[in-house]
Amino acid sequence: MNQTSRIRLKPVKDRDAGFLNALMNHPSVLDALNELPTRIQDWEDAIRTWSRDGDEEDFIVTDGTSPIGWLGVNGLQDGNGTVYLKMAAFLPDFQGRGFGTAAIRELMSVLNQKGYSRIALYTDRDNGIARACYRKCGFETAESLTETMPNGRTVPRCRMEAVL
Repeated sequence: MNQTSRIRLKPVKDRDAGFLNALMNHPSVLDALNELPTRIQDWEDAIRTWSRDGDEEDFIVTDGTSPIGWLGVNGLQDGNGTVYLKMAAFLPDFQGRGFGTAAIRELMSVLNQKGYSRIALYTDRDNGIARACYRKCGFETAESLTETMPNGRTVPRCRMEAVL
């Protein structure tokens, strides 16, 4: 059995706050995403907010039963057929090994079944692992830009898009 064939997406629940806190505070994830450290309370509050927001969906990615990542989308109610991948984060042991590609493809299939036609995202131009993953999923660069990130860094970024 292919190791990525056990990939499952499950909606984020209150009990996932601890995993999200650990994932998003991992030093390599913080660095790659140009984020700032967070507290467990931040994740508990975020999950409560997401559960009431019909414009977004968040998923824990599992490898069988163990959580390995988080995918989040928004723009679900814009009415233009395009949704945004707001977050794709995976534990370091699962990066660069096909897990992200399998999970994003699964997410894209779910979104297509719900009637969405396109997906877009923003990523750092120098995040080669992420960009390679996105290209394998059919994303193409649509725009280049520069953004100041939450950690204060000014970063060259790109907007990528794919047809669902």
